[in-house]
Amino acid sequence: MHDDIYAVVSDKSDSALFFNFRIQVNPKTGDLERVENLGFSEYVDGSRHENVLGASKAWQSKEKGFDHEAIAKVSDSTLVIASEGYYRLNEYPINPLCNLNFWEMKWKADAFYPNYVFESLSFDFLHHVLWTIPESTLRKDGQPATPENGWANKLRLMGIDWKECHSVGQNIDFLVDEKSENTSYPMKVFAYEMDEPSTHRTAETYVMGVSELCVLPDGQLLVLEREAFIPKIKLGAFCKCKLYIVNPWQEKSFPLSESFDEKSPFVNKRLLAEWKTGLSLFDRSFANYEGMCLGPQLEDGSQVLILLSDSQDQYAGVLKDWFKTIVIANK
Repeated sequence: MHDDIYAVVSDKSDSALFFNFRIQVNPKTGDLERVENLGFSEYVDGSRHENVLGASKAWQSKEKGFDHEAIAKVSDSTLVIASEGYYRLNEYPINPLCNLNFWEMKWKADAFYPNYVFESLSFDFLHHVLWTIPESTLRKDGQPATPENGWANKLRLMGIDWKECHSVGQNIDFLVDEKSENTSYPMKVFAYEMDEPSTHRTAETYVMGVSELCVLPDGQLLVLEREAFIPKIKLGAFCKCKLYIVNPWQEKSFPLSESFDEKSPFVNKRLLAEWKTGLSLFDRSFANYEGMCLGPQLEDGSQVLILLSDSQDQYAGVLKDWFKTIVIANK
């Protein structure tokens, strides 16, 4: 948002728009020094909330079901939030008193598999493009990846021309017409293929998808692929994350109306980092990273990347809210 203040959404927050976090990073090493939740000040309906003692979960008395999964600042006055519960992306004012025409993108619920909607948002201020991607394979494109089928998810990476959307006041609405995916929207779509599952073991819960995007200052895009495996006994659970870099400006677009086949022009991706966390008798590092954004630049010009995990409200007192930094060296 500004300085060391970052906006964080929660899928458990109901109608709270976003939470303000103060995240301080060592200017020499990029290590985290302090993380503080400052609470929230605004509801989805634009009304204000004053942080008062005993009202730490005041949002629970208002509207529910938004399931906010991603957030991106798109201007000095507005931001966009992805709602998995309502299958839409919505623009909101940072100052609830401002009066603007706000943009939205709406989808049909049956376009997605359950809990596999939009987890990712990032804004490219260099090219004025809002990037998003479904977490997993759309229904029209096949089945999601599982340990049993061993398939690689085939996704639609979407770049929305922000200037064009606002200049013509055009929302993106896939609810209106069965053939609306053929409508000429100010949006470019690219084919993205994930890695295959790393395990063939049976899971009680298995999640494989892109959990976040982040635009670098030069317009290249970071893609976070995440595989979470949780067996019935919970011990042995793991979360594997791979961070790839892609340059959509050097890739061929792939219309939303076209079907995937062996000739589909999947974007080239280069592995930047990977890590694995787990849950065992001696290890409780399990962290399902679903939030990612640029942090500050270090004194040597290197770029800090800040990541945040989803603990499912610190599930069963076992999972924790993990924060992590990655330093991208200045070359």
